[in-house]
Amino acid sequence: MSLAEREISLLREYSTRLIADVVTGKLDVRAATSSLPDEVEEPKPVEEAQPLDEADAAQAEESSDMEQEYTEADVD
Repeated sequence: MSLAEREISLLREYSTRLIADVVTGKLDVRAATSSLPDEVEEPKPVEEAQPLDEADAAQAEESSDMEQEYTEADVD
């Protein structure tokens, strides 16, 4: 498993746990939101993307295929 795949897995696990904690009342959302800033900085515009080389394009295609399989598995 690559580092990126591991990080994605951990973020999904964190997201699931966070949602479960909010739903079950283990996390008080009111207390958590009280420490948020009043204003959010506007995101900076993304610079123009560089074209993918062949290896990057193949990896992006493979990742897209894997996401599609994951999504289809969730639906079934």
